[in-house]
Amino acid sequence: MGKATTVNEVMWRVPRTTSPHEILAEAQEIMTREGIHQLPVVEHGTLVGMLSDRDLHAHSGYLDRTKVDAAMTYGVISVAPTDSAQQAARLLIERKINALPVVDGDQLVGIVTKTDLLRLLVRLLE
Repeated sequence: MGKATTVNEVMWRVPRTTSPHEILAEAQEIMTREGIHQLPVVEHGTLVGMLSDRDLHAHSGYLDRTKVDAAMTYGVISVAPTDSAQQAARLLIERKINALPVVDGDQLVGIVTKTDLLRLLVRLLE
């Protein structure tokens, strides 16, 4: 068996982010424009939460007057760049989530999604 693929090899670097003080309508605009379904929430460079399509849906009708911190998920599960892609895939499956922020210490350095891991699977199967 070869060396295990790390999160660092499959993650998106410098993902789009939002602030806890941003208005949900602005966060939704970023997600729509970028074609993404999750946004890491960062304050002073530190990951403080995640905002997903589901979070936005729960606040529909109030997006223009609700801040991100009222809708985001706190206590976010994350991985390190040195963790294996297999560990990340297990977490996504076990926790029934679609993306994991990648942190080095408390600094956000990337994001890894189910799609990233499916691309890895296709590459390994070819």
